[in-house]
Amino acid sequence: MIDTATREDATSALEALRNGIETLGCANRFAVWDSEFRYDGRLRVPVGVKITRVRYAYLGNDKAETEAVQLLRGSMGVDQQYEVIDLTFLADSDVITFTLRGDLNVDAAPDKGQYSKTYPILVKVDLSNGETRTASPQVEVLWPEYIPDQGRIGRPFVRLPWDYVWGGNPNSQAGFGYVADSGYIPGDKLIVDLVNPRQGRDVPGSHSDFVYYQLVHEDGTPSRLTATPRMLKVEGHADAGTGRKQTLGVIDLREAGDKPGYYRFLVWPQATDSSGEASATSWDPSKPEDAFQVGSVYYRYTAPHGAGFSVRPGGPPDVRLDSDHSVGYPGVRLEAQDGPVPLQSVRVTLPQGMGLQFAEEGNPGYQLTVQDADGTVKSYQGQLSRDGQTLTFEKVDLFLLARGSRSTVWVAVKATDATTAGRTSLTFQVGSQGSQSTPIEVS
Repeated sequence: MIDTATREDATSALEALRNGIETLGCANRFAVWDSEFRYDGRLRVPVGVKITRVRYAYLGNDKAETEAVQLLRGSMGVDQQYEVIDLTFLADSDVITFTLRGDLNVDAAPDKGQYSKTYPILVKVDLSNGETRTASPQVEVLWPEYIPDQGRIGRPFVRLPWDYVWGGNPNSQAGFGYVADSGYIPGDKLIVDLVNPRQGRDVPGSHSDFVYYQLVHEDGTPSRLTATPRMLKVEGHADAGTGRKQTLGVIDLREAGDKPGYYRFLVWPQATDSSGEASATSWDPSKPEDAFQVGSVYYRYTAPHGAGFSVRPGGPPDVRLDSDHSVGYPGVRLEAQDGPVPLQSVRVTLPQGMGLQFAEEGNPGYQLTVQDADGTVKSYQGQLSRDGQTLTFEKVDLFLLARGSRSTVWVAVKATDATTAGRTSLTFQVGSQGSQSTPIEVS
């Protein structure tokens, strides 16, 4: 057995992240009974760029014509849908992690003499800056019967849960792309249903009653809960019934000391001969490529920081924008829990639909101003996103030198729509900490 799963080539993964879609995991192998698509991917995009459309190849070809509808993060639906499950700021970019699910029509019988067929499933993601990113994960579709004279060799396999057939809450497929912010995974999410087409026959490999499984982090290292693939007892069967499934039970990645990130749930089905010896039809747990991925978990990443600090809205007084006050300076107040706080990235986003714009005050450019408790002021030049909604500032000194240190940070904004009025605020992301700004009265 293996101590760690094999890592993907780091260079190709980085290239896919920047210019395409990095494939984190997918339902890579399943029987024709379970012709379904499960895919988890990640993109690195310019700041403020968003996913606008997701499509995939329902027929397992080069035509991504089936469109998925976006649901809220953690919705766990059962139709053609996708969710953005994390948005992380990295240097000059946003990193978007998403999960995609839907039906497939790839359940044709393999050619005579073959046990399975492999299909490329084209995925297309359209972005708000006009780009389209693609990926083509491969899925292997197995024939679920033992017909040796036709090449149907009848190796054991595990089902890919779909809809409500296996129970679970809110459905049977909730364990793929499951969001676990705290690291806690309920006991009804990761389902194993073991099928052996040879079960009960007088042939080698005719008995299955266990699998090996492992949770593997996106960097290739296993969860501490499964340092090596672990055995799970499951009743094997030859038919398509779903009543003999087994679940993993409650899992707590945080309690185990696991790092945040994306985890694949991998399973290696096993079979034994009448002698009790392992059958050659079993899938080898020392080979990651032999694994069936039948689930995934996203344990939300929390960006590390060298010293703690808090962020809260600035004011009072509120910022007022009207005919007598064309430019205002909303901001946030910072306080160090310990220090010194290292240089941070700061991102400021305008509210939607309030007719606000960032005001240029540099020579030229947009500025972020930082002021410490003694009145010392320093300004930083920012980068405006293409849609004009977000300003990003790099390597900002927050003037938080020791525990209890305080400072204030602000930007300049102006109102451009005389017909819009109301109370609103900006959104500040300072390192890993977020807050609304000083309230803004637009009149």
